[in-house]
Amino acid sequence: MLFTLFRKNIYFFLPFLLWIIVGGVMLATYSQRELFLDINGEHSQWGDVIVTGLTYLGDGIMFGIVLFLMLVTQRFRLFFIGLAVLLLVTIIVQVAKHYFNAPRPISYFGDETATLVHTVKWVTVHSTCSFPSGHSAAAFGMFSFLAVISRNKKLGLLFIGMALSAAYSRIYLAQHFFADVYVGSIVGTLSTIVVYGFFKFRDTTSSPEACAEALLQGNSNANASA
Repeated sequence: MLFTLFRKNIYFFLPFLLWIIVGGVMLATYSQRELFLDINGEHSQWGDVIVTGLTYLGDGIMFGIVLFLMLVTQRFRLFFIGLAVLLLVTIIVQVAKHYFNAPRPISYFGDETATLVHTVKWVTVHSTCSFPSGHSAAAFGMFSFLAVISRNKKLGLLFIGMALSAAYSRIYLAQHFFADVYVGSIVGTLSTIVVYGFFKFRDTTSSPEACAEALLQGNSNANASA
């Protein structure tokens, strides 16, 4: 089942797998400080404006809007799957945030913040509960969900790009470290895989018609090869 899900949505999951590999190598090679300063240090006035907008791609409100549209268009099954993904992401992230209570960049750098850390003046920067990134988890949860339900599977490339943009914005805006968004991306994507996989498994085991059809198909193939 998982292999089929990956194969059908290769335009999302293949780049995601590449991100996991490259991100893991970066975490193993560079320190938390180095990764943050290298990414956060590249900024511009236009970048401040654009990235501020990008970060809302990972806001829970954005996921809520997507679910609301599904409810309005009476796509109830997809609504409940998406809602389950959002709830699972929220629970995992909030429990982890308060358990680890990791300092955010402005707290981590302390007196060095003013000279080392780039912040955007109109964005409120938080100081606690850094790990993992809730915006990154929500973005990857939402966009992986949209990727698996979309009929046009090539949109997976757009969705993974938007999810990565939201994750990048969290470092640019000095809200998170690289490890925060990296783990957040895994939490969000795995939440979609678990929830969507559960619903698909439930469909195959609770539908006598589907089981009978699969059995007849299997017998037909066996007779054809005999």
